[in-house]
Amino acid sequence: MTNLKTIDAETLLSQPMRQPPFLVDGLLAPGLYILAGAPKVGKSWLALWLCTRIASGKPVWKFAVRSSTVLYLCLEDNRQRIQNRLSEMVGGEPDDFSSLHFSTEAQMLTGPDRGGDTGLLRQLFEFTERHPDTRLIIIDTLQKVRTAADVSYGCDYNDLSLLKSFADQHHLTVLVIHHLRKMKDDDPLNRISGTTGIAGAADGTLVLIRSKRSESGAVLHCTGRDTQTRELALEFNQDGRVWELRSDSAVDDPVPSEEVLEHLLVWLREAGSFSGTAEELSATLRQRCGVLYPGNVLTRKMRSCAEELERYGFVCRFRRTHDRRLIELECVGRVGDDGIFAGGENIDATVAERNFKAASA
Repeated sequence: MTNLKTIDAETLLSQPMRQPPFLVDGLLAPGLYILAGAPKVGKSWLALWLCTRIASGKPVWKFAVRSSTVLYLCLEDNRQRIQNRLSEMVGGEPDDFSSLHFSTEAQMLTGPDRGGDTGLLRQLFEFTERHPDTRLIIIDTLQKVRTAADVSYGCDYNDLSLLKSFADQHHLTVLVIHHLRKMKDDDPLNRISGTTGIAGAADGTLVLIRSKRSESGAVLHCTGRDTQTRELALEFNQDGRVWELRSDSAVDDPVPSEEVLEHLLVWLREAGSFSGTAEELSATLRQRCGVLYPGNVLTRKMRSCAEELERYGFVCRFRRTHDRRLIELECVGRVGDDGIFAGGENIDATVAERNFKAASA
């Protein structure tokens, strides 16, 4: 019998978090996502636009993207319809869309209990083998790749778990397009067709709802394990066939990780290293840079940007002694007068540096 693999909380807390890079900042992380909406509400137009933006490396509204190869399984369309839609959307744009791939047919989703991995998962694996920089796969629609006739929580959860496992193993995003039930509900997740097993298995959901079909506006309800819950007010532009952003309900993080990183780097150019508690580091930053971060907030932000710190020449460690938890910052490269670390990246003169100089005067 294989022993259960565990990790104690103390060890877990001492390990810097290395978050996988978002595909679309704040909206899509690696994992399984559901894009749900009523029939003919504009889900496929939104999905196609996402494909073109990510394949060309252009922002999705105000959110930065990670440019990559994209596979779009248009299982309810034919090539002529795809060509027409793509032409209407991109027009005469000079972008290179050679990294955007389409398919109008695919095998069914199978697992170990239903014939092994000879179906859709095998096809997706072979595609990623040929295109290792693939970061987004869209399946339009879920029902086109399902074999089960019964509708149950277990069946929904198992089918979606197969796609989630594939996304997790290959560190990419699988976006599955699905429908809404006719019955209305105040909770957008409860409107997704099928059982709660569909939303439960997914890492995030995007639910597109129009109050009236005749209206051009809609709300995209976004929830996820790795993303902030937000509602994006959209309006469909009939000329370009794209959904345009009108407003975002999300409140910005009062302490962005980028801001914490910026102040740390400016101070570390002078200090070189640090060893102490989060409260001691907080007091130092307040004295030297004129900013105040609570110790617990500072610790959380540093764990999330530990990998970024390494890019600039610093290693961040978390260590426990008999009476306190320490944060250790060590310079692994030489700091030059120009702010360039050996093996690291350049630090630009920013608002944080001006604050630092003012506080030091």
